[in-house]
Amino acid sequence: MKKGRLSRDSIMENVVFKYFMVILGGFIYSVGVNIFVRPLGLYNGGVVGLAQLVAYFVERSIGRPTNIYAFVYVILNVPLLILAYRGINRRFFIRTLLGVGSVAFFGLFIKNPAEPLIDNILTASLVGGMITGTGTGLILLAGGSSGGMDIIGVFLSKKRPNASVGKVAILFNMLLFIAVLFVNDLEAVVYSVIVMVASSLTLDRIHYQNISARCMIFTKMDGLDKLILEKTYRGVTEWEGKGAYTGQGEHILVSCINKYEEREFLEVVKSIDPHAFVIIDENIKVKGNFLKKL
Repeated sequence: MKKGRLSRDSIMENVVFKYFMVILGGFIYSVGVNIFVRPLGLYNGGVVGLAQLVAYFVERSIGRPTNIYAFVYVILNVPLLILAYRGINRRFFIRTLLGVGSVAFFGLFIKNPAEPLIDNILTASLVGGMITGTGTGLILLAGGSSGGMDIIGVFLSKKRPNASVGKVAILFNMLLFIAVLFVNDLEAVVYSVIVMVASSLTLDRIHYQNISARCMIFTKMDGLDKLILEKTYRGVTEWEGKGAYTGQGEHILVSCINKYEEREFLEVVKSIDPHAFVIIDENIKVKGNFLKKL
C-alpha cells in the first residue's frame, strides 16, 4: 500500500467517517419513508411506524397531510435515548442520538410527492423497504442505531441471555400492525408487512447483525473465567499454557461474542487483569451452540 493511502479498514474505523455514515443512513432512510412508503398510505415497522400512526390521527384532525411524524418520532425516542446512555454505552448513545436526529431532520424536510413515484404498490413496497433497510444498515454499520426497537433489543440482550432485537421487534410490530388494522384496511397492512420484510432482508445483507468475534485472553490471574460467565453470559474454554520466554504458567481463555459486547467484554477482562494480553478476531463464522442476541 502506498504511503498516505488509507486502507479500507482504517477508513471504516475513522470516527468522522462513521458519523458521516450515520447521517447518510438517516437521509436514505427518510427518502424511503417519505418518497415511497408514506405516499401509498403504508407503515414502517418499529417506532417510526408508531409515529406514523400517531401522525395519522393528528393529520386527520387538522384535515391535511404533514410530516409531523418526524416530531413524534423524536418524542418517542427520548426515553429510549436515556436508556441507551445509561444502559448500553456512551459511544452507542452518541451515534444513536445522531441517527435519530438525522432521521427526524430529513423526515421533516423531504417532502412527500403528490403522487406515488411507482404506481404498482407491490413494487413500491419492495423498493421502499429496500431503501429504508439500506439506511438503517448504514447506521448500524457505523456503530449506532436509528432508535426505537434497536435500543430496547440491544439493552435487553445485554441483560437477558435469551432476549434479542429480533424477538422484541417481532412482538412490537405484531401489536403495531394490529392497531393499524383499526385505522386502515387489510391490504394496507399486508403491504406494510412487505415493506418491513424487505427492509429487514436488506438490512441483513448490509449489516451482519451478529458479527462475531473470537477473543483469546492470556492472563496469569485467577477467576477471570467465572467473571466472564457471570457478567457476559458467554461460554469460555480454558486451558493452561506457559510463556516461551519467561517459562511462567498462564491461563489461556477463548470465548466468542458479538461486536456489541466487545467493549463490555474488555472491561470485564481489565477489571481482573489490566495487563492481560487479548487477541480479537472479528467477522468469523461460528457453528454450534452460539447464542445470537442481536
